[in-house]
Amino acid sequence: MIESSSDNSLTASPTISTPAEQTIKPNGDVEKGADSKSPAPPTMPEGGLQAWLCVLGAWLTMFATFGYANSFGVFQAYYIVKYPNVTASDISWVGSVQLFLQFALGAFTGPLYDKGYFYHLMYSGAVLYIVCIFMTSLCKEFWQTVLAQALGLGIGIGLMLLPAFSVLSHYFMKKRAIAMGIAVTGSSTGAICLPIMLNNLFKSHGFEKAVQYTGYLLLGCLILACALLRTRLPVKKGGPPKPTPKELFSSVPYTLVVAGLFCVTWGQFFPVYYIQIYGEDHGISSNLTQYTIAILNAASIFGRTLPNFFADKVGSLNVITLCSFFTGVLVFAIFGAGSPGGLIVVAILYGFFSGAYVSLMTPAAMTFAKGFNELGSRVGWGMLVMSLAALSGSPIQGALLDRYGFYAPTIWSGVCVLMGSALLAVATRMHARDKRTWKV
Repeated sequence: MIESSSDNSLTASPTISTPAEQTIKPNGDVEKGADSKSPAPPTMPEGGLQAWLCVLGAWLTMFATFGYANSFGVFQAYYIVKYPNVTASDISWVGSVQLFLQFALGAFTGPLYDKGYFYHLMYSGAVLYIVCIFMTSLCKEFWQTVLAQALGLGIGIGLMLLPAFSVLSHYFMKKRAIAMGIAVTGSSTGAICLPIMLNNLFKSHGFEKAVQYTGYLLLGCLILACALLRTRLPVKKGGPPKPTPKELFSSVPYTLVVAGLFCVTWGQFFPVYYIQIYGEDHGISSNLTQYTIAILNAASIFGRTLPNFFADKVGSLNVITLCSFFTGVLVFAIFGAGSPGGLIVVAILYGFFSGAYVSLMTPAAMTFAKGFNELGSRVGWGMLVMSLAALSGSPIQGALLDRYGFYAPTIWSGVCVLMGSALLAVATRMHARDKRTWKV
């Protein structure tokens, strides 16, 4: 008996040979006269000790990298005081350049990952990342902060992010979305612990020691992550050629998905970076506002697991479209966050739905891959386009904030996210029609 694969898996797979010189295509049709020696698609364990150790390794990578990046709201608030002659918009460039690089390098690391350079990318990225954390602690001038925190940390994350995620595809297919969702909760956990740690250490030990102490913690996480992450499938020599960018973007649904991810990414980081400042600006006690980022990321743990569980059942594109819509609606809810209760409710709800969006970006891009040789390229080129949104989004929001107050950047960000959800909805509908199934 031949079982059909989940619709969340690759959209095409190698044909399976039969004794009568026939092959059975993925759709169940029988083609005569095909090569009876066609290789069967690789079997995924969908679990087991090594598979879940890899999930743990990816979790630790997300904790140490994306978790730290998602804590930039703490640095944003601190740098406004540390560099009084630098505007909020200029300071936000540190976080946006970091985001840009960690996504943009996907176009570079994706093809290298497909060629078998997984360990080279992970180890070099980890070394660069840790060195730049300690360099950040020594910065005295703003330009030094840009070099160490924006460029150095951004490149380090960019080298590790895609390989740590993509290696899970060596172990999971039907459970890919939930496995990646569990791994992404590492960034949420990091963004809970690290802001609290940094805020308290800033007060008790000063900026330099605070950053160094977190650096030692992240060093241990990345050493363990590099030890746990292991590839499983060999790199095939002489296999099918890697798709060119022109071939990738010739697919209209894939192009619309990437455009939708661009728009959502363009607007979604505004509450993450500025919700703590928004609370302080409205007179809410710092004893509460310093925990808002942690609260937001605590809620995103549930957002990065529960929706992913349903994504394996109903399709990643369906779920990410719905979660993106609610993320856009909740951006406007920041107008109701001027009280302690409102601030907490917005942080919780926004953390849940925006967390779901982040965890489903990679499975959504992988949905369009026609073979394992395309996984890295599909995700990498999608990340490159998203990186442009990550680079420009926060500075635009900061400039609007400096000139018009919180209303203008809130409206701008909300419209961007809702526009992105609309593009995702159109792409989902087109892809479902092409595959002749609602589950995409």
